[in-house]
Amino acid sequence: MWLSCILLFFVVINSEAVIETASDEILRGSRTYIKEASPINCAKVPPTFWCTNAKLTKECGFEQLCDRYSKATKNEKLQLTIFYESLCPDCQEFIINDFYRDVYLQFGDFIKFELVPYGNAKNEDGKIKCQHGEKECAINKYHGCVLHYMPEPIPFIVCMEARIQDGSTLEKSAEKCYYTFHVQPHVADQIIHCANGDIGDKLQQEAAKRTAEAFPDPHKYVPWVLFNNVSIESQQFLISGLPIAICEFYNGDKAPGHCNSIGSNSRTLNGCAKGYFLDQDIFEA
Repeated sequence: MWLSCILLFFVVINSEAVIETASDEILRGSRTYIKEASPINCAKVPPTFWCTNAKLTKECGFEQLCDRYSKATKNEKLQLTIFYESLCPDCQEFIINDFYRDVYLQFGDFIKFELVPYGNAKNEDGKIKCQHGEKECAINKYHGCVLHYMPEPIPFIVCMEARIQDGSTLEKSAEKCYYTFHVQPHVADQIIHCANGDIGDKLQQEAAKRTAEAFPDPHKYVPWVLFNNVSIESQQFLISGLPIAICEFYNGDKAPGHCNSIGSNSRTLNGCAKGYFLDQDIFEA
């Protein structure tokens, strides 16, 4: 019995020694052997960060490029170009909802809009063939005339697309939208004359040329977006989050007000405020 007690005593003593030794190692490691943060590798800084922080810009030698960009875009409207076709379901959904509601109505004062109603059509020997048939060609042509003659064409085009999506004809949807927006008769006459004549054909040829000249990447599908006339295939995912992209790309003294509310409906982390420390050493127990 006494032998068992002696053995148990030595086990407890040795265990406490091991625990104490391990604690000392942890303590020494945490206070003595923490490595300092590595310096920034400028070759690995994502391009979107290059011009966002003055210290980073200077540290990595981005000043010349960032200064050039800043001077060219300072307080200038961001140009947003959209390639689309009138009977493409995804184009209709995008124009009626995401584009009109989240971009046009919220950021209209900060953006120069360009809509190009041509999409995946083909221009064969001067004759345009549309992906969804002659009906789409007629609507694309009509949209081109609306964009050419109407001072504020985008709400009208959204109106037409919404009614066409619901099954209305070109003529009936246009008539309803003329009434909705109180379009002046002479403007309506110009648009109708354009859509039924050579001017509309010429505008469609221009839309075909505009679409074909997208640079550096040609469009692969619609809707397709260009920022400041730059067409990048790998950046088309931004079409599903245009407000965030606009807030990122706009270079003005004052950011669009709606940038402050982006993400307000989603859960956010408050973070831990800098400067607060526990009074008690975490290693004391």
